[in-house]
Amino acid sequence: MLFLLYFVLVFIVVGVVRVGSRKRLAGLVVTVDDIGTVRARRFARSIIVRNISALAAGGVVLWALDLVNQAHRGWYGLPLMIAPGLAATLGLLVFALCPTRIVTDRASRRSADLMPRRVWSYGPAWGFLLPLTAAATVVAFAIIAGLASSPQPDGAFRSITIGSSTAGPYPGWYYGLPLIGLTVLLAAATLFALGRIASAARSEQFSDLDRAVRILATRVVMQLSSGALFLYFGGVLLFAGWTTSNAATVFAPGGVALSSVQPAAAIGLTEVIAGLVVALLGGVLVILSILDATRQPLGRVAAVGTPAVDAASARES
Repeated sequence: MLFLLYFVLVFIVVGVVRVGSRKRLAGLVVTVDDIGTVRARRFARSIIVRNISALAAGGVVLWALDLVNQAHRGWYGLPLMIAPGLAATLGLLVFALCPTRIVTDRASRRSADLMPRRVWSYGPAWGFLLPLTAAATVVAFAIIAGLASSPQPDGAFRSITIGSSTAGPYPGWYYGLPLIGLTVLLAAATLFALGRIASAARSEQFSDLDRAVRILATRVVMQLSSGALFLYFGGVLLFAGWTTSNAATVFAPGGVALSSVQPAAAIGLTEVIAGLVVALLGGVLVILSILDATRQPLGRVAAVGTPAVDAASARES
């Protein structure tokens, strides 16, 4: 029931965001001449194939690590914890290794930009700060949770002790160290993907269409990486908050809560609430990235005679 409510809230927020950004996304409509229509259609199909391949690669990783988790119950759910991050990383690598580029015939000319193209050339500044902020927050909290954790009898730091009460599982070093490594890996894959999007050769004939597709590709990369990191952070907060609350609560022999140790109980409740909000944000960003990735580029190619819209206006979206 809680998962159903979560997905309902995610799709409600996604719907509101899509309606609010409809006009800005319409700014990605460009005009091509009749001669270039066939080539533009071919390019549109190649983009859809690339995006679906990236999503499929991520799905295979999720499926494979779920099988690993079922086969190794003694790993305490570690494969499931790293699955979303590895799936997002592989999806970004597939995305990066097939950069946005319009392939024209040999007679077409390539042009060099007077202004250098950087990884931040095709999106708003705040969009690039989002994954960096998410990565820094995940690493910082993983370190704090690791320092607060205590070992279980098997030696793994995946519990927390408050007073004389110990509860687990807790996102201590057992989960925190792989999470830190995965965050660094995901950040590197994000920078690599953005660099490939910006550096691929540009067609002079289809400069507006080329730019529009790069802007959308940048949106996908930033939303996917930020969404995966926020989902991780939300999950870790929920994980830590629930266990902290249990460790801070004194129970009667019948299981009835008698009292709570403060401020640990309040911290645990705050972590749970914050985790729900952050997980909602992460889910929204991931769904938005999937919608942009499966968006038909041909829908942004207008016939001759229709007004063209400068794709640069989409940078404000």
